[in-house]
Amino acid sequence: MKRVIADALTAGYTLDVHDGEEVTIKDSTDAAAIFSAMRTTDEDFLRFNRGGKSAGWVFFVYGNEGWDVVNDYTTNLESVMEGANALASELA
Repeated sequence: MKRVIADALTAGYTLDVHDGEEVTIKDSTDAAAIFSAMRTTDEDFLRFNRGGKSAGWVFFVYGNEGWDVVNDYTTNLESVMEGANALASELA
């Protein structure tokens, strides 16, 4: 999760955290606040925004192994997800 957040912010996105019931963080660039808002439920959507518009999402499921919490993501975020995917492969 931390790698996804860091890489997204480095790429210039702002992030929303949706915990399955509500948006708990909106248009944030505060990595610590974003990370703290996650893991309050069994799953989260991390929504990526750019220029005030939705630009994709990553879906986290916490019942999976620690290296396999990223369940799905929009394909347009493939370049942002490279680091997290490499780390997950290394840890698997």
